[in-house]
Amino acid sequence: QEMEAALFRDLLGTTTTNVSGTSARRGNVKLAGAAVNGTILNPGDIFDYNKVVGERTTARGYGAAATYVNGQTVDTVGGGICQVSSTVYLASLLSNLEIVERYNHRFYPGYITLGMDATVSWGGPEFRFKNNTDFPIRIDVTYANSKLTVSFYGTKTDDTYVKMTHKVISTTPYNVVRQETT
Repeated sequence: QEMEAALFRDLLGTTTTNVSGTSARRGNVKLAGAAVNGTILNPGDIFDYNKVVGERTTARGYGAAATYVNGQTVDTVGGGICQVSSTVYLASLLSNLEIVERYNHRFYPGYITLGMDATVSWGGPEFRFKNNTDFPIRIDVTYANSKLTVSFYGTKTDDTYVKMTHKVISTTPYNVVRQETT
């Protein structure tokens, strides 16, 4: 009974991102978010985004939407699911969890604070973090009114908190290349 009273009682970290784009992209975000929702990690467990969400296929309901591939923006099945991985990433940072593996996008995706993104791809870049607390944690994901919210619940044992900041050290200007196609 004592343990039950301590489980998932405290909000460890939460963040919300605005979801935009095509209906396929918004649908992909909603599907990936639903796959993550309710995930429980015991102490020492590692959250593996691709394993939790699974392969993005049309058979599983994912549609084609914009994705960054080799420096280009192209439509691929599951486009937009990086918004979920990025929102989970920032919430895991705010929850003071141990990041095991994370890669950023080549371009700033725009839906999350600069530097707080986590790109993923089936068989490609992965996002993983570890429950380095002494209690189980639960990930709650909601999608409503074009907003994706990820919240981590667990048990706080002290008053530690995380505040994220970012600083732009340099920028690289882009060049416009016009190329005629036939």
